[in-house]
Amino acid sequence: MPHSFSLSLAAVDILLEHTRLGRAPFPFEVPHIGTTHEQRAQVRDAVFRDLEGRGMMRGGRLDGDTELALETFTRAPVAITAAAQLEKSNRLFARAGSDGQFAILVRQHGNLLVFEETRPTALVASIVDLLPLTPAAGGQSVTVAKPAPRKPRRAADDGGYDPFGDVSAPRSSAGPQHRAVERIFEKPKKGIGQFTAFVQGRDGKPVHLSPIAWFDTDDGRYFCTSRAAEDGQEWITYAPADNARIAQQLYSQLEGYL
Repeated sequence: MPHSFSLSLAAVDILLEHTRLGRAPFPFEVPHIGTTHEQRAQVRDAVFRDLEGRGMMRGGRLDGDTELALETFTRAPVAITAAAQLEKSNRLFARAGSDGQFAILVRQHGNLLVFEETRPTALVASIVDLLPLTPAAGGQSVTVAKPAPRKPRRAADDGGYDPFGDVSAPRSSAGPQHRAVERIFEKPKKGIGQFTAFVQGRDGKPVHLSPIAWFDTDDGRYFCTSRAAEDGQEWITYAPADNARIAQQLYSQLEGYL
């Protein structure tokens, strides 16, 4: 059985500092607990006692599996993030990472981060399968030119993450392709989200690839991808998609990295 465990946000904060791995990576927001050295020490002691009781730490030292999971979580050369607004106000925040030998899937569940070991070859499937099994919508794919930049979208009403912030309907109805996209955007959204793959750049720092946005309607799921032409024009494709189609697109992006 794959090794799995959960950590409170406070424990993640303390352990990333303890292991000198830095801050939690996107898309997670882990608060810094305690404002004084004394408060931090109290939180640290409580976290260490809990981990010792669970057999994950001994004498102030993490066991090997937990340390490897945290290191892969923060420093994996290949990673995929998911952020989404689902039905019934549920949100999805997850990250899968691999170094080619070991892979970990991390998802947020309330005030906990749940870590689960997965196979490097299953990196894409493990995170895509967190989505509901919504069937692909009907119809064909539609490709339109990305409009010129306009005023940034306002943040989500509650101040939280807006996973659909970079996706918008076309502003012109000139032509059947634009009208087809406008009809897609007229449908009420039951869920919206985005996957983003990260790879290691030449300087060793993470570089994000083109995000894959998706949205669910009563007619099924659509996703949108973008590509830049040689003349610099960016084109956006909207297409019916289920989990398998999204996974296929991510595999295509990460070819040569996995």
